[in-house]
Amino acid sequence: MLAAQRQQVSLTELMRQRAEELAAEERAQQCQSDDAWLEQEINEAFSRYHKGQSEFISNDEMKHRMEALKAQAAQGKL
Repeated sequence: MLAAQRQQVSLTELMRQRAEELAAEERAQQCQSDDAWLEQEINEAFSRYHKGQSEFISNDEMKHRMEALKAQAAQGKL
């Protein structure tokens, strides 16, 4: 209550502000975690590629393969 009085805001307003700050901190932490996960996935993909365990395909080839998979799924073949 003293902190709220010093800042000339209500205790409710001060608590709301702090809750918003904590939520922003959590969102930032989640973004960092997501970025770290994505970077790891990318590094693993390149590692597999360099070991000859995978290949990169063009966007057109990817679209062609996806359409074929969608057609199989629609026919119940997956």
